[in-house]
Amino acid sequence: MTRIIASRAALLLLTAALLLTEAAFASNPALSTILPRGGQRGTEQVVTFHGGRLSDAVDVYFHSPGITASDIAVQDDGHVNVKFTIAPDCPVGPQLVRMRTRTGITSAVVFSVGNLPQHNETEPNSRLDEAEALALNSTVEGVIPSEDVDYYSFDLKTGDRLAVEVEAIRLGGMLFDPKLRLFGPEGHERVSEDDTAMMLQDAAFVYTAIEDGTHRLAVSEASYGGGGSAYYRLHVGTFPRPLMESPLGGKPASDLEVRWIGDPALAAQTVTTPGPAMAPVPAVDGIDPAAILIPDNYTQPIVMASDTGVAPTQLNIRTVDVPVTAEVEPNNELAAATLAPAPGAFEGVIQEPGDVDVFAVEGLPHGNYDVRVWARELGSPLDSVLNVYKPDNSGLGGNDDAVGADSVFRATIDQDGRYTIRVTDHLSRGGEKFAYRIEMLPVKPKLQMSVLNNRPGNVTIHDGASNFILVSAGRQDFNEEVRLVLEGLPEGVTAEYDPIPTGGTSTPIYFTAAPEAPVAQSALRILGLGQTGEQWTAGDLNQEIRLITGNNDTTFYAMQADRLALAVADAPPFRVHIVPPQAPFVHGTGRALKVEVERNEGFADEIALSFPWLPGGLKGGTAKIPGDQNSVDIWMEAAGAAGEQTHQIFVQAESAGYTFCSPKVPLETQAQWLAFNVPAIETELGKNTELVVTVEQRTAWEGTFNAQLISLPRGITSEPQPMTKDTTELNFPITVAADAPVGKHERIAGDVYIEVNGEPVRQASGSGQITVYEPLPAELQAQAAPEAKADEPKPDEPERKTRFPKS
Repeated sequence: MTRIIASRAALLLLTAALLLTEAAFASNPALSTILPRGGQRGTEQVVTFHGGRLSDAVDVYFHSPGITASDIAVQDDGHVNVKFTIAPDCPVGPQLVRMRTRTGITSAVVFSVGNLPQHNETEPNSRLDEAEALALNSTVEGVIPSEDVDYYSFDLKTGDRLAVEVEAIRLGGMLFDPKLRLFGPEGHERVSEDDTAMMLQDAAFVYTAIEDGTHRLAVSEASYGGGGSAYYRLHVGTFPRPLMESPLGGKPASDLEVRWIGDPALAAQTVTTPGPAMAPVPAVDGIDPAAILIPDNYTQPIVMASDTGVAPTQLNIRTVDVPVTAEVEPNNELAAATLAPAPGAFEGVIQEPGDVDVFAVEGLPHGNYDVRVWARELGSPLDSVLNVYKPDNSGLGGNDDAVGADSVFRATIDQDGRYTIRVTDHLSRGGEKFAYRIEMLPVKPKLQMSVLNNRPGNVTIHDGASNFILVSAGRQDFNEEVRLVLEGLPEGVTAEYDPIPTGGTSTPIYFTAAPEAPVAQSALRILGLGQTGEQWTAGDLNQEIRLITGNNDTTFYAMQADRLALAVADAPPFRVHIVPPQAPFVHGTGRALKVEVERNEGFADEIALSFPWLPGGLKGGTAKIPGDQNSVDIWMEAAGAAGEQTHQIFVQAESAGYTFCSPKVPLETQAQWLAFNVPAIETELGKNTELVVTVEQRTAWEGTFNAQLISLPRGITSEPQPMTKDTTELNFPITVAADAPVGKHERIAGDVYIEVNGEPVRQASGSGQITVYEPLPAELQAQAAPEAKADEPKPDEPERKTRFPKS
């Protein structure tokens, strides 16, 4: 299942068209677009995939049912023709599509399914007098280069009803803000529509003709931009095109009387709401199925159909198993509130500028309730402001924009009596399309899974190799452990993973494909089960698939997927592995690990290495293996947060379009075996001294090794001193040059490398200080030096001016 999301605020900020670039997670193939951008259901359509490294294409991956692929014909490395068979009952609107090759799977592009016959625009059609004649009840595909306008013409009679919708930004290719203008027979502009609320930046309208004759329809970019990827699908005809509905939801799998808004020809209609969206939860060892809390509220698409046809794209509706109450006017004041049962849903429309709607609930069990306005997210233009009032009519609280332009407030009900809920528009706007739905539901734990740092929403596992994803648990109102359940692993693929611990946010899933695993694809389900006392909260994957992005990593248009696209691909032309460390890493230190590569004959590309994920407390570097070499060192260090345990680590290798992970190796982390206690001492230029370091032995070790002082400044030196496990004190002679820097020199530490199994284990600690002074002037030296006794011979040495008495 996929669902559309977008950031309207971000759309308004971007001024240039920006293409989504292929992310590093996409293995070999790349996909830029498909043409045509859609097709008619109940037909067969030859589609051309445009991209790169597609010459070994084997299949097409669809995120939703209703389309099948056959007759894959490779034209060249960048173009593949595929026959789509679109089922007569295929859901209309955008669908996510990918191409799979023997070396990987691409990022997703949009293919939109319609209900009307379609064709491509015929140029020239950039002037009114060049308008292309268009048959009503058809779809035309076109493109708007910079500053272009496409014109279409058709005949209408007075009273004829015309429905028009354009898909552009919802095709996901580039930021394309389309504008529609309808001109009458005399050239007068009858309709100008831009940014229809329920269609993001796309536009739609319904018009009733007021004159006979040829009408012309113009399609352009709103600011007369455009580009070679500014594709659109224009639907023109007599089909139903509601622009909002009310109510905006009902109970799941039940009949609901819906009033369609924005298309005056449509009568109220009884529709059947979708059933629960979550697939059944499989049996899990140690978990009673009766103890699993299944999500009980969803946003789901519905298709609007009537005797005049099918709306080109779907509407969204809420399904929650609670009573639904429609507003009863007048309900503009707290005293005139529409009384409703709660928990429940309250439906209404802010019908005119300045309108306010108020609902009241009584007899609520004490506790916490989430009061949520559903409006903008379901396509309403309403920018809601929500307020909740106590039984004495004093304010309990409120909210404006908690979720986009929609409002959410958590109300603590701790009094008996009547609570009231007030909703209006932030800018005091209103109209027939300003529908809303308020849900007041008891607070329950919620869980939503996602994959981090994986915008394409896919993963490729090569034969004989491994790959990984980092899965995140989005908890609400609980913090306990989350167990993972995977469904849909292909043949020959295994997955290793741990639960997400209490308080933790993520865990890696490490996939491995057998050397001879079949090249295949799969829709991988990642189900989370979060423990909440004696119950478990279930949550499926809800992965954002970014289609249009812009500056500052902003999402402008995306769709949501509840399955991860997984592909098993041919073996890569090289393999990498970490040489297992033979000695532990101690806290606060690091050293190089060796990574080796095995290359197929003839493969001499550079290989980039990194640690895509490390357990807490470990930090790794990056490295590159030149094409003429077969090994490289890569840095690893451990902090105290790594604890005293054995971790499993791996590197990620990228080269020639392949991305995969090395086998895991164990890495042990331990606390420091000893501690150097370095004191603070003082001396002056040219005066040598001694620094006595005490040693606290914590862990037994064998051998004799040289300890040294580190972080000494220029001009101050010391010789290494031997030590063993029995050493408790080290005397370091300190030589101070005449030109050493004057002042306090801090963070002087002890350092020793203890060899274990041929590998150095570094021990470094301490934070001492050496302060260096300039010698005293001669006149002060005389005052500071003690007087010599008359019968004591003077030492045979040069005169020395110092603040430190001779000893």
